[in-house]
Parts: sequence; structure tokens; C-alpha cells
Amino acid sequence: MELYKKHRPKRLDAMVGNEGSIQVLEAYLMENKLPHTLLFHGPSGAGKTTIARILAKRLGCSKQDFKEINSADFRGIDSVREIIQTMALAPWEGDVRVFLIDEIHKATNDAQNAFLKALEDTPKHVYFFLCTTEPQKLIKTIRTRSCEIGVVALTSKEMEGLVQRTIKREKVEIDEETIQRIVDYSEGSARKALVLLDQVIGLPEDQREEAITNFKDEQRQTIEL
Repeated sequence: MELYKKHRPKRLDAMVGNEGSIQVLEAYLMENKLPHTLLFHGPSGAGKTTIARILAKRLGCSKQDFKEINSADFRGIDSVREIIQTMALAPWEGDVRVFLIDEIHKATNDAQNAFLKALEDTPKHVYFFLCTTEPQKLIKTIRTRSCEIGVVALTSKEMEGLVQRTIKREKVEIDEETIQRIVDYSEGSARKALVLLDQVIGLPEDQREEAITNFKDEQRQTIEL
């Protein structure tokens, strides 16, 4: 299993960074007042969907009642209609249904406007967790109907701690210079850091720098495409 999946946090208190946002969510949960629509925004790999999945479990949402939709699976208005039909149904197990929609900003304006119907008439047993790297592309009415939770890139110190702990758990040895390169090249993304670490584990020291450089070049080319 890839390191970023193997070491994905399962509790809010296990998240690295974003302490302020985590404290806000914990307070909502403690008071049983978690908003039914949360909009997580911030850079890729900083923990938006991980936090959303943890919240779903904290709410007691079963696998049958948890629906995660990414941009590739989102079919515009048809997907919105399906969501509206499903949310009217009682949960299969437990008390709640949770819809996690990733990269919601990629939905067309028509789909976003159709989605407002779901946000306006959300039943008590339904929660929407929306994630986006580009909140400015959402129509204003979606943002005003959501409780926004900002997620920021990890600091260099937080990144280094994450990489060091993962190395210790994996019982491997990585030199300090390589760790620093991983931290620098990951640019605050926990996911990138663990993907990079996955690639250099087992490589001789003289091949690690090239592997990290190639990874960064591949990422740049993907963004340019």
C-alpha cells in the first residue's frame, strides 16, 4: 500500500498542521452543532478530503450512507438530481448520510445552481462536505450557504516532522539531505511528501536526488498540460 494511504490520519488529533481549523471542527462536534454544509478550501494534498472522511466517521456515517464523488465521476445536473433523490431517503444504517464532493469548483454553473436546491432543503440527517482548491470558481450562493473551513499548506517544520515520523514507523533509514529535499520539493503538501518518500525508499543514496528531481519535473509537466 502507498505510504500516503497507509499513514492517512484516522482522527482529527492525528492531523498534521491546521490546528485552528481542527479546533473549530472539534468544538462543533463537542457541541453537536456541526454545520450541514462544510466547504473545505486550500491547496492540494493538505488534508481537505482526509478531514472530511474523519468527520463522516465521527458522525457515525456507515459505508452504505457515505458517498464520495470526485470531479471525474461528477456528471453535472444528472449527478445533482441523483443526490437530491438519495438525500430524501432515510440512512441505511445509523442516523446520517454524508456526501463528500471533491473539486466541486469543476462543476458547471448550471450544475452548481441546481445543487443549491440540495443546500436549501437539506434534511437533518444529511451532511455535505465540499472540497476545492479554487473556491473563487464557485458561485457566490454556494459559498454563502456553506460554513467555510480553510486548510493551508504545511510549514517546513510540520513537513519535516511528518516525514521523520513516517520513516520511523517504516523502520527505514533516509539521510537528512534527502529528507530536506523531500520537504522542499513537496511545497507544503503532505501527500506529495509521502509519495516522494515512497519513491526514494530502497534507492541507493546516489539515486535519490535524481528520483526527486524527476518527480518534480513530472508534476510540473502535468500542471502545464
